[in-house]
Amino acid sequence: MTRADVHYALAIDTEIWEASKVDPTLLDPVVRTDAVPGTTHPFVVVRDYQGPQGLYLEYFTITDPTGAEVFRSVERKVNLRGEQFEDRMTTTVPRLLVDRGDEHELTFFVDGDEVSSVPMFLEVGGGGDPSVMAEETLAKALGKGAIMWIVIDRKVPVVPGTKKLRKNRPRGLVYEKHQTPAWFVLDMETIFVFSGPTEQQIEGLEPSTEEVEIVARSKDLRSAVVRTKAKVEVVPSDDPRWATAAEAGMGKRLNLPDGEGAIDRWRENCTLYALTPVFAGAPSKTAVEAVAAAAAPAAAEEKKEVKKRPEDDIHVEAQIDQAVFDKLVAEGKSERVARAKAKAAYVRAEKKRILAEQQGS
Repeated sequence: MTRADVHYALAIDTEIWEASKVDPTLLDPVVRTDAVPGTTHPFVVVRDYQGPQGLYLEYFTITDPTGAEVFRSVERKVNLRGEQFEDRMTTTVPRLLVDRGDEHELTFFVDGDEVSSVPMFLEVGGGGDPSVMAEETLAKALGKGAIMWIVIDRKVPVVPGTKKLRKNRPRGLVYEKHQTPAWFVLDMETIFVFSGPTEQQIEGLEPSTEEVEIVARSKDLRSAVVRTKAKVEVVPSDDPRWATAAEAGMGKRLNLPDGEGAIDRWRENCTLYALTPVFAGAPSKTAVEAVAAAAAPAAAEEKKEVKKRPEDDIHVEAQIDQAVFDKLVAEGKSERVARAKAKAAYVRAEKKRILAEQQGS
């Protein structure tokens, strides 16, 4: 009997998954945990189903190296479009208690039958600096987009009986996060934003504001790919940076109603804020320094036509090429890099083998 099969599956840290939507080279199927025993960071289980058109029931399990089941998902309905299509499902696991740092196993079931299993790799402790990943992702997202989101704690009077006061917050006020889209100007290490009654009015952003949160979204998928704090500074109109940001804003601001008169309007009615992203354990370069370099290749990539290769239609479940892994570790590569390269080597070799068989038949 023909059944639905899994053609692609992985478990991946949520932050890495979101970052890879902006930069596919960041894709690394690992689940992070700070310690073992311990609790994992949130992660996503991704799988692509293919099979005859119809409705199916699916779920998956996670087992530890001893074979003990440590997680079972809720059974869900899958409506497949037909054998010529691949239908993707994703499930976010907020956290998982793990006792061992060894490789776990994901097993997928459709209509009660096991259809596939893949390894789930745990990364304990360091394994790369998350702030570097966030920095690079922000650079690429801002380089591709014209809008970012600014998140500010907004003070709202308490209505008796409707909200509980948060600990250590002044009586009579509660704080709600307010998110506003804003166009911006990038200049070296700073993100400049005009706010005022005749331009974009960013609620809660005031001269007394010391810090905000900025959110960058994927231009293609519209999902948030990185969040980070940013220090706030008011730029006076006689500061040389004000003139630089205003000139750049003339080209960045869409549908200006008053053309070159906008600069005078901004000077009279708006405040210019300089936002500097702050990353935990900030690396040597800031995100915005990389934007200029990231934007040009990104634009070229969008225009470049990609020629489809025969092996692109061949689907292979990634596994580790142990010989390649051992060789890379012996050369001093980190286990994370060695895993990624060993999986890539396995997929390439397997696709080459299958393609040779197809061409020989």
